[in-house]
Amino acid sequence: MSVFITLGTYSNEGAGGLVEGKTDRRAVMETFHSSVGAKLLDYHITRGKYDFCAIVEAESFEMVAALALIAKGSGTVNDLAILESVDINEISNIAKKAQFTAPHE
Repeated sequence: MSVFITLGTYSNEGAGGLVEGKTDRRAVMETFHSSVGAKLLDYHITRGKYDFCAIVEAESFEMVAALALIAKGSGTVNDLAILESVDINEISNIAKKAQFTAPHE
């Protein structure tokens, strides 16, 4: 399973729901993710460019992208960015094998 980080902003409608505070957002997110076989590892309401951050374990990017599509379609979120956690050691090992000659003037 891969780990994905989703950053997003709430629409006016989504922000209004937070103000009303009628639902436990973390519980909603856990149910939402588990409904497709993904696992919510952590969820934060954040300050800054993004309003929330969800850290998820899922089988594929497509699984997380489908959740993002549903969330955007609901009208409660606007900007979503999905990042995939990578193994820097594996990337480094592959990079060490690459044969590259920098262009010269």
